Amino acid sequence: MMDTVQFEKKPFSVGNALKGLFIGMANIIPGVSGGTIAVITGIYDEMVDAFGNFFKSEGGWRRNLFFLTPVIIGVLLGNVALARLIGYLLETAPGPTNFGFIGLILGSTPYLVKRAGMRELKVRHALLFAAGLAVVLWMGLASRPEASPPITEVDLATGALVFGAAFVGSVAMIIPGVSGSFLLLLIGMYSTLQNAFSTLNIPIVILFVVGTLTGVVIVSKGIAALLRNYHGSTYAVVIGLVIGSAIALFPGFAAGAMILVDIGAFAVGAALSLFLGTGMKEKILGARVAESAQ
Repeated sequence: MMDTVQFEKKPFSVGNALKGLFIGMANIIPGVSGGTIAVITGIYDEMVDAFGNFFKSEGGWRRNLFFLTPVIIGVLLGNVALARLIGYLLETAPGPTNFGFIGLILGSTPYLVKRAGMRELKVRHALLFAAGLAVVLWMGLASRPEASPPITEVDLATGALVFGAAFVGSVAMIIPGVSGSFLLLLIGMYSTLQNAFSTLNIPIVILFVVGTLTGVVIVSKGIAALLRNYHGSTYAVVIGLVIGSAIALFPGFAAGAMILVDIGAFAVGAALSLFLGTGMKEKILGARVAESAQ
């Protein structure tokens, strides 16, 4: 029997913009996937359905537009506003930064298992989990090529390259655990993306946005169909990809007192994961509303 899921997309909200901000931030970090953050924050199924079935899903295109607009705004803000900050943190404090993201990812595991909705664990689920885990571990262990000089001027040839690179990188926003930054490194376009968003090179930023949205829509159609027809099996792969990305990020333990900093960063990441992805935020806000009404 096929696993199915119902989508309950929420309308325009600041919370979705915040989640988009973290997705955008993840997209500029080699080894971290925006798709992983979308899963952790609890909007993955809805986001894929909204992109892949924009005019056809329940509620119509208006509801999808209201749902996606704050997410997209957040992603763009995350790319632009946090590009330099993340680069600085990875350069000056790579250990705590990576442990923070590991905590963010692993802290979501119980929620992901619940979200999968599998009535029983089957052999195919274990095999699919292992396959997802293996793919991300391979990507994490693969050697990174040297970054090529960034493209700063747009003509027909460079414009096509930027658009194509954005299309490839968009896979990471839809497939958890697959790093868009790593894919861009493999095709020699990561420095172009980082430079464009850091310096606000508008023509290249626009090409990246258009190429990314095109790729997201196309890939989402396939993922949305899998989620609707094989939800549990698809999530078995997703959980493998997500956990694999946390393992691939592991930088090793620091020496001396710095290990306490790493543990603290991990704890902060795990707490943030609980806040963003398990409904705790809504419960806190709901409790405050109820208190103010009394």
